[in-house]
Amino acid sequence: MGKQTTFTSPRGTKDILPQEMPLWHHIENTTKKLLHSFNFQEIRTPIFENTHLFKRGIGEETDIVNKEMYTFHDKSDRELTLRPEGTAPVIRSSIQHRLYDSPLPTKLYYCGPMFRYERPQAGRYRQFHQIGVELLGSDHPLTDVETIHLAYMICHELGLADLCVHVNSIGDPTSRPIIEEAIRQFLGSTSWFKESICPQCQPRFDKNPLRILDCKNKKCQSYLAGLPDIKSFLTQEAKDHFNTIVDELTRLNIPFKINDKLVRGLDYYTKTTFEIISNDLGAQNTVCGGGRYDLLIEQLGGPATPAIGFAFGVERMAMLMKDTPITQTEPLIFLAPTGNVSQSLCFNYLTQLRTNKIRCEMD
Repeated sequence: MGKQTTFTSPRGTKDILPQEMPLWHHIENTTKKLLHSFNFQEIRTPIFENTHLFKRGIGEETDIVNKEMYTFHDKSDRELTLRPEGTAPVIRSSIQHRLYDSPLPTKLYYCGPMFRYERPQAGRYRQFHQIGVELLGSDHPLTDVETIHLAYMICHELGLADLCVHVNSIGDPTSRPIIEEAIRQFLGSTSWFKESICPQCQPRFDKNPLRILDCKNKKCQSYLAGLPDIKSFLTQEAKDHFNTIVDELTRLNIPFKINDKLVRGLDYYTKTTFEIISNDLGAQNTVCGGGRYDLLIEQLGGPATPAIGFAFGVERMAMLMKDTPITQTEPLIFLAPTGNVSQSLCFNYLTQLRTNKIRCEMD
């Protein structure tokens, strides 16, 4: 007789156990209440999509597309991918169902599982859950402020301490080529540079040098010392856009820092990028992040439509809040019969209570 197999959850995944669910419900319910106060509506998309959607939307040179996607062929040999992020599916759905025909802006949010083949570590899994926001149809800088304010309020309402918004502008379509060429000229001033940077940044140098700023490799970061602030290459319109955001964040008393190397890890971002940082969390201190992506809808086949969004990981948020006391406000009635006669009577009470939606249990 062979050795009995003991099944466990696949590497990089975790079971969310009943004792953890009150915290998860608290995170979800608190966030959804705020989202509704900002007039966002929920959207749900399939957990798998056509692979080309992510290659075209996220960018073929990103780590997500190159190394982290769960891609497979179905029985009709269609190439499909478990969604690694939520923005591209929401945009695909908005184009397919012509949501832009409704009065703009369109304000959507999602909550559900995502999938990336990453090295598992604390708060990071291969199946993880995100809550995300997409606001479509406005290019006004106050829309950026509204979105950043919402992200900040969610983190604050969930009790995270010592919060700071990191914000940057990575340029509009006119200034982006100028920024990229300036980075190439700065980094390429030495002939051996391209061969000495990390393998991930070598193709980025030619195809998307802005992504080198996002590299966590210390050697690559050392080469960036002295790089001019990329915002100095912005068009006047892009500068005015960013300056309005800075002025309004100041007026709202939202703590923020201008981070000139904040570019985020996805190719679809334009102009504003931002992250919410908690200084209480040590090295892994990013709570949520997002930015503006004014070209993505048009790139995926829709009409030219500006947009901005952000997302945060529920597992990571739950890890940060693990010591937060969550009280069960709904009462529990427990019935304890002492014999056969009272057992029948108690069972009758039990069914009446449950019919009236009162939480109860019986021995």
